[in-house]
Amino acid sequence: MIVLTTVANEKSVYWITVAFLDEDNAAMAPDVCTWTLSDMEGNVINVREDVVITTPETSETLELSGDDLAVDGNDIVNRLITLEGTYTSDTHGAEKPFKIQISFPVEPAIIV
Repeated sequence: MIVLTTVANEKSVYWITVAFLDEDNAAMAPDVCTWTLSDMEGNVINVREDVVITTPETSETLELSGDDLAVDGNDIVNRLITLEGTYTSDTHGAEKPFKIQISFPVEPAIIV
């Protein structure tokens, strides 16, 4: 799992960039890729489940904002992006699965 330490601010905007690497740590573009935003218990946030990346590149930047970064309560919470799909390996052939998980903190807004 990749753990980001840059804190997202509730209801603001936050970008996560992921580079896709094959089994030899070489850049690869997935054949198919989806992502899901959840809390650490697996509950989907803001209906962001199996979001399709239409034409995946070797690097993708996901933009989260508004209700993607909503927080209940006054504590910093961790969120999880899970990217899944398949790619074609130069060595091992087509339809090789991958899964990447990225956690990041979200800080609640202080309401005055």
